[in-house]
Amino acid sequence: MKISLRWLSDRILWNKGCDPWKNPDAASRIADRLTQSTAEVEHIEESGALLKNVCVGQILTIKKHPNADKLSLCQVKTDKGIKKIVCGGTNLREGMYSACAHIGARVRWHGEELMTLTKTSIRGEESEGMLCTAEELDLQEQFPESTGRNILDLDGRKPTIGQSLKELLGLDDIVFHIDNHAITHRPDLFSHIGFARECVALGLAQWRKTTKKPPLKFPKSPAPFRLFVQEKNLMPRYCACVIEIDNLGLTPDWMKRRLEAVGWRPVNLPVDITNFVASEIGVPLHSFDLDDLDGDIHMRKSQKDERIITLDKKEFLLPEGALVLEDRIGIFDLLGIMGGLRSSTKDSTRRIYLHAASLDPVSIRRTVISTGHRTDAATVYEKGVPHITTEIGFFRAVELFLKLVPGARLTSRLEGIGNNGHSKPIKLSHMQLQHVLGFSITPKEIIRIFTDLGFDIKKKSKNYIVNPPLWRLRDCSIPHDLMEEIARIHGYHRIAHTIPESSILPPHRDHRKTNVRLTLRECGFTEIVPSPFVSSAVLQKCRLDPRDALFIENPFGSDTSLLQPNTIPSLLVHAEKNVLHAEDALRTFTIAHVFHKDGTEHEELGLLYIPKKESRLADHPLLAVSSVVSHLLTKIGYPSEVHPAPPSPMAHSARSGSIHVGGIPIGIISQLHPAICSAFDLPSLSTSGQIDLTNLSGLLPVTPFSSSLPEFPAIVYDITIPWNHQKSSSTLLKRLTSASPLLEQVNVHDLFAQNPNDASYNLTIRCTYRSPERTLTECEVQREHERLTLLAHTV
Repeated sequence: MKISLRWLSDRILWNKGCDPWKNPDAASRIADRLTQSTAEVEHIEESGALLKNVCVGQILTIKKHPNADKLSLCQVKTDKGIKKIVCGGTNLREGMYSACAHIGARVRWHGEELMTLTKTSIRGEESEGMLCTAEELDLQEQFPESTGRNILDLDGRKPTIGQSLKELLGLDDIVFHIDNHAITHRPDLFSHIGFARECVALGLAQWRKTTKKPPLKFPKSPAPFRLFVQEKNLMPRYCACVIEIDNLGLTPDWMKRRLEAVGWRPVNLPVDITNFVASEIGVPLHSFDLDDLDGDIHMRKSQKDERIITLDKKEFLLPEGALVLEDRIGIFDLLGIMGGLRSSTKDSTRRIYLHAASLDPVSIRRTVISTGHRTDAATVYEKGVPHITTEIGFFRAVELFLKLVPGARLTSRLEGIGNNGHSKPIKLSHMQLQHVLGFSITPKEIIRIFTDLGFDIKKKSKNYIVNPPLWRLRDCSIPHDLMEEIARIHGYHRIAHTIPESSILPPHRDHRKTNVRLTLRECGFTEIVPSPFVSSAVLQKCRLDPRDALFIENPFGSDTSLLQPNTIPSLLVHAEKNVLHAEDALRTFTIAHVFHKDGTEHEELGLLYIPKKESRLADHPLLAVSSVVSHLLTKIGYPSEVHPAPPSPMAHSARSGSIHVGGIPIGIISQLHPAICSAFDLPSLSTSGQIDLTNLSGLLPVTPFSSSLPEFPAIVYDITIPWNHQKSSSTLLKRLTSASPLLEQVNVHDLFAQNPNDASYNLTIRCTYRSPERTLTECEVQREHERLTLLAHTV
């Protein structure tokens, strides 16, 4: 978007030191202040930057170049006398006024690279300057007819010989290129009046004094048609009337200069007025040729495959839901984007239907994306034009029509839909304002800032009651919005530069969980990270009651409607899909939070061991999981024991155990219930383990210590005895350990059974004998071992 400083100067008076035409640094200062507080000024463009040392010259004589067929020798009268210039222009004629660039001027050679003119000889003839085309002086917008080798023709501009071209064309403007992305939340800033207001609030300027104008008087007669609005919520504000004119008239030079400065190409006076108001006030308008409309007008959403030919003579296939205006003949306006070619204002137009609207920004954006037709109007409308802006812009356009267009007169009443909205008061605390912003500010400055921005403010004790202006209803609704206004206008640079302070000491890290992961990986387990959400169907397959799980109020779907009360269901879902890919067994684990219906939660380690082959009794999955759990707990400093476990809906009725650390139960290992194995199509010996890591982390770990290597050798003997599942091997081990002072260690070495499902089996106990004082003899160890063997058979 472009903002003209000359245009702003029509509304404001620049403060001392800020006038761009009195202070060469003022434009940069204004741009910096706006960038800091309002919107980023990407580029400062000086209109007619290439017109220094360029004047109006009159061609006195034209002769053929003796050494070049396409060049001519011209005698040109300038402010520096008569100059001899070699020129290749194709539209040269004697008496013609054109743009003459003197030696030292900067031009674009053939419209491309910049070069500085020097006195030179061209094909043996001396040239003291250059007669320029539009592209050589960056004047394509002002002279679209000057193309190719046609030099500028200034005859219709009433020039005088030697006059500065910059002065003649009125190109003494400075234009700011604004980054649109910085003001997407501020539709009021898509206008010169919006930036003028910002300049006043920032202390760069003051409002010019204006006289109050009498309100416009509309006749009581209705328009020659009726307007029907199908979707009032998509066009909440609308203003329109009929204006009759004698002829189109001519656009005044001052308006042309303003439009050209910001990139508009003058078309005709009615169209130029609507474009002028769009840039000045911030609401796009449109003028229709009323004689091209037939019957009543309907505002509606387009249907699929409808078409329109727009002003740029392009035909568009409309998407479903685009906002359009339609008469008896068909669609004549693509609302918010571009008018139709059929109803455009042309030389024969004598009755104009002028309208302005506030439209649904979402609908406009969807239409732009669907059609690929982005216009200046659409860019503004998709931000949401404030209702009050629509009304102000409409009345400004009517005022200009009546003032500038020959014979313009209102012939219909004002057709209006909707209202301008209402401002809701916002309470702002002075103390909270200073606490949030981090600097002190006087009540007088606060009131000044809000007043300059158009807010209504009243001070009550230590608080303020602030009513946003109607053009700021979208972005100012809570106290923090008001604080932002104070901060940016008062100046972000006034906030003290405070470097955040923080300790650089590394935080305390609990490595126990890391050690658990590493140990399980060493044991062949793979970690998975499933979703914490489960379905009631999965819980039912696990013999768990879904009513005991925590329900999610806004689930993604029925399969993720509950928070997991247990880590095993997610492991089982994974196993059901992946067990076939494992070779001998599937070993997985996860560490995750589990949730309870009362709202509490804890972190849990879940293990799943699924064998795919028959194994020896000593390698039974339940014993394997027990061994892994005991190993990893010991490694992180928690010696554990396995005790009989209470009944569990997921566990086999006779094959489960409770894991205790220091007498406190912290988990369970169990062979899965046959019904669960069947439901997930898993082997019957599938085994799981669960450890409450939250409970475990509250226990103090045993500090490991080192001991010296034994001085004397050990002697090892085994005892094999018949055993069954009804007996406890731990009782046997305790009896043997206490029965001999020579026994250093005793543990279960092997289990053997012809059939793993048999109730009886052979238990092999390994006994390690050692004395800390001497080397034991074979005979004394044999005697001791025979005694312990007899004892083992009697237990």
